[in-house]
Parts: sequence; structure tokens; C-alpha cells
Amino acid sequence: MKFLVRTALMVGALWATIAIVPGLTFEGAWGSLVLLGLLIALANAVVIPILKVLALPMRILTLGVATLAINIGVLLVLLLVAESMDLGIASEGLASSLLGALVLTVLSSVISFFVKD
Repeated sequence: MKFLVRTALMVGALWATIAIVPGLTFEGAWGSLVLLGLLIALANAVVIPILKVLALPMRILTLGVATLAINIGVLLVLLLVAESMDLGIASEGLASSLLGALVLTVLSSVISFFVKD
């Protein structure tokens, strides 16, 4: 049940990110947005914890800044996958992708704070 709540909140966070960040556009159906939100929720639940454990020494050395880099990297890969799957999301360049990933990382952290695993 918590996974469904997290997925629904991630879809909302993704919609807000696209509305906030200039250069990110979404012109697909709502189903595509839900699919992308599901992919992001799966990455947050499975991929990111594994990467955080593997990068633990770097996270300690950088006092947690590496965690932000991991989150941004995973979200950039997901944006590239979404563009290649033609889900309707597009980015005008690397700067808007980075800003979008940063905004989505902050929103994801807020969601994770309120919705515990």
C-alpha cells in the first residue's frame, strides 16, 4: 500500500517538476506520466539503496554530497530512458535535465520523509 502511495506522490512530484523547471516539457498521456512515476518509484525503492551502499566510502568522504550525485545520476538516466521510450517527456538540454533532477530529488526526499518504507 505504501508503494502505491509513494508512486502516486512521485507522479505528483514529477508533474510539479515539469511545471516548475523551464526546458522540461511533457506532451504525452497521463498513463505515460504514471509509468514514469512508477519507474522513478522503483528506482527509489530498489536501485538507489543499492548504489548508496556501494558508494558508502565516497558518501562518508564527501559528507553526503555523493548521495545527491547518486540521486541526480539515476534520475538523469531515467529521463533519458523515458525520452528513448517516447513517453512524452522532453528536455531542451543538460542544464534543464540537471535542474529537473535536482528538483525531483528534493521532492523525492520530502516524500520519503513523510512516507516511510
